[in-house]
Amino acid sequence: MGSTRTAWHVLLAALLRQRRPRHFQIQNEVPLSTEPPRADVLLLRNEAPGETHGPAGTLRRLWSLLPRETIVEFKSVRRTYRGRDLDRLWGYLSLHYAGAGKRLGPRRDLAGVLLLPSRSRPLDADAAALGLLWRNLAGGYWQLQGGAFALYVVELARVAEEEGDDLLHLLGHGTARTVEARRWLAEQVGAEEIAMAMRELEGFDEVLRTLLKKLPIETLLPALPVDELLAALPPEQRAAGLTPEQRAAGLTPEQRLAGLPPEQRLAGLPPEQRLAGLPPEQRVAGLTPEERLLLVPDETLRLLPDDYLRSLPEDVRAQIRARIGRPL
Repeated sequence: MGSTRTAWHVLLAALLRQRRPRHFQIQNEVPLSTEPPRADVLLLRNEAPGETHGPAGTLRRLWSLLPRETIVEFKSVRRTYRGRDLDRLWGYLSLHYAGAGKRLGPRRDLAGVLLLPSRSRPLDADAAALGLLWRNLAGGYWQLQGGAFALYVVELARVAEEEGDDLLHLLGHGTARTVEARRWLAEQVGAEEIAMAMRELEGFDEVLRTLLKKLPIETLLPALPVDELLAALPPEQRAAGLTPEQRAAGLTPEQRLAGLPPEQRLAGLPPEQRLAGLPPEQRVAGLTPEERLLLVPDETLRLLPDDYLRSLPEDVRAQIRARIGRPL
């Protein structure tokens, strides 16, 4: 464990591998996660002399609870809390504390905060499995007691209602219900630095769709490239108002016909165009001998004896009768 591997690590692995019980396997230098641990947000309390403590504009009851450093983990409406996420947060806290050196003193200098829309069964089950106890701090704020570090859980949907915070409602419900929230969201998406950080991340299209539900698209055009706005729209809205020619512009003939059944591809074409380019054997493929007669020119049909024509099926005989103009 640690960032420095020594020769002693190799000897230990060799000893364990050679003298292990048969029902054990030995693996060394094993990555413990697919990605390097990364906190969603790290909060640092500034205790510099003369620093003014202004009022908080969001999560108003949280800030006074926090120590020198706080790791924040956020679970959104679309990517909700999953089993063992609490174990992962505890791991982040332990790793951060172990690497802090002298910057942090006792463990009370570090805390964790879990922000999520609301408490869930997987979270309750994980807390119980870890032996943690819930302490209700009121108004959607909770403390999980019994761990090595202070840990707070914030139910965003409830806090948004209790504190009248429309922006927290946006994060807690995934919807912008007020003009203030929609304008704030549009400003963030339109800000170059924030937009650049969001565009390659999961959920960016969802953020744009949230905006487009309430704000006219012309409001967003100055802030975002048109191609990104169009990418967030469903196909029927992208094509709305376009003529058939405009919808098909730039498509190859194969792309225009892709997905159409054969009868729709041939609709509107006269028989000679439907058969154009087909060799004779393909034109008559699947036809009975009587049906193939219908491909013969009228002049040739007139030369056939009436006795033969009367032996044909009624539907074929009726078509020939109409073409050559004599009763059969």
